[in-house]
Amino acid sequence: MKRVTITDVAKEAHVSIKTVSNVINDSGSMRPETRQRVKQVIERLGYTINYSARSLKTGTTRIIGLAIMAFDQPWTAMYAGELIKAARRHGYSLVIDTYDDGGLSSIIDETYRVNADGWIFYADQPLADCKDILKQRYPVVLTGDSLAYGLVDSVTMPNVQPIYDITSTLIAEGVGCVGLIGAPDDLVAERRLDDVNALREGTRALRTQGYCRAFTDAGIEVNENVVIEGGRWDMNWGARGARHLLSVPAFRDARSRAVVCLNDALALGALHVFKEHGWNVPEDVQVSGFDDIEESRHCNPALTTVNSHLDQYADSAISMLIERIEGADSPVRVISTDFVIERRASTAF
Repeated sequence: MKRVTITDVAKEAHVSIKTVSNVINDSGSMRPETRQRVKQVIERLGYTINYSARSLKTGTTRIIGLAIMAFDQPWTAMYAGELIKAARRHGYSLVIDTYDDGGLSSIIDETYRVNADGWIFYADQPLADCKDILKQRYPVVLTGDSLAYGLVDSVTMPNVQPIYDITSTLIAEGVGCVGLIGAPDDLVAERRLDDVNALREGTRALRTQGYCRAFTDAGIEVNENVVIEGGRWDMNWGARGARHLLSVPAFRDARSRAVVCLNDALALGALHVFKEHGWNVPEDVQVSGFDDIEESRHCNPALTTVNSHLDQYADSAISMLIERIEGADSPVRVISTDFVIERRASTAF
């Protein structure tokens, strides 16, 4: 069957090829009835855009790539969904490539097999030892909480301040023991939590900083026995962390308790274990998370968490990347979103 061309549409609608192109791209000035007539002809003939031909002619595909860790956590899918919506608003499509324990550098070669105009990289680990992966032949915007070292535009979210605010509130309200689930594994294993304050990047490190600083500012020493590693940062590790806390006398036997979890998945796992243990939330233990995933609003009790405006985060990444695709050569930028603490039933504050 012969493919319907833009010339066929123009001939059938009795307009120029340029007019059809303007209708397709929702641009140009014409009578509303002309635009409607062309749309009807497009639908009747079954015309579809030949993207291969368009890319050969324009040198662009209007496709953006996303390199991100595997979809093991709810937040990853939520972020990808916001990027897809933002890309569509700008007339772009999104293609996704995921990496596993090999990290971002393990899929760089694959990005060149996809004919994308530019890529959004999400780094789940600091890039200090491999920052050259930001130097690609296509435009790159870095997201996550790793430094971009002045090489590319980047978008971050607040990490230190929200956890600081939650922890400070719990301390100020006189909670007897405030634990943490999700800290960097190596710092917990080697009992060198003090080193976290010198770190400048990494989601786990920055959020743990907020927790530690709240204790420092309150003049209280952090009890490293109630600071638990995050592992894969999923619900299983949240449950594991809660079970560990139940074995620590300083937490289990405290007159009042709270757990600051560094993401919602960890918090949901912890909630399950505490309820299984027979504790009521928030009467026996308060629990908070971070990310405001959909499940956090519908669990029982609903989870207090940090909303870092993921829609703004995604739109900033897409907008900056498109500007670079279109040739912008302005100085490298770093954008950070704002946040709000969503106070729900899992805490008493």
